Amino acid sequence: MTEVYKQLLAAGTAVVSDVFDTLGLQPPILDTGLFAVKGASHGFAGPAYTVTGENHLWSGSGDRVKLGAIDAMPAGVVPLWAGNGVQGVCCFGDLLASAMQARGCIGVVVDGGVRDIAFLRQCKMPIVARYRTPAQAIGRWRVTAKQVPVQVRGGLAELLTVYPGDAIVADDDGVIVIPEKIVSTVVDKVIEWAKTETTSRDEIQRGLPLLAALEKYGHL
Repeated sequence: MTEVYKQLLAAGTAVVSDVFDTLGLQPPILDTGLFAVKGASHGFAGPAYTVTGENHLWSGSGDRVKLGAIDAMPAGVVPLWAGNGVQGVCCFGDLLASAMQARGCIGVVVDGGVRDIAFLRQCKMPIVARYRTPAQAIGRWRVTAKQVPVQVRGGLAELLTVYPGDAIVADDDGVIVIPEKIVSTVVDKVIEWAKTETTSRDEIQRGLPLLAALEKYGHL
């Protein structure tokens, strides 16, 4: 993980969201229904590697486009799977997750379903998903493209468009996307904001009244 992503993860999604507000931009948070498969305290941050798919009735032994998309993933990315409304079927399970971990992916975000939850909880690679399901995708859903702009469900907006290379930060509060073109601006603000927040929190814990803290720091 590069220094930029370490700083974003250390600051957390809440601080990143606040920075978007200060920039006059709506925080691009993903849907709040996403859950961490491994449970709390398994955050990650990195550049998005986008994968998109669609409901499709088909026959065969495997989704070759999906397998090829995983084989092409470089180390250090965060695969972002756009299920595009698929319900009840999974985007991947234990074997494909194992392949992504072996490729060096640092975390996965799935706007769709996963299965083999017991195995996924043991993976070193954390996964955030919309739902769990025992139903496989073969014959029901297929990958249509990789490394293209994708749309996923948002928390403040109905849909968010995510581009390959956009920064993804995930922690116990949720998942937020930072467009690649403003990552450096956001990082600079995040570092400044995090320092102020830490200082104000310390003073509040020592007894500084909240109204006095608001006057001193300008926000709470």
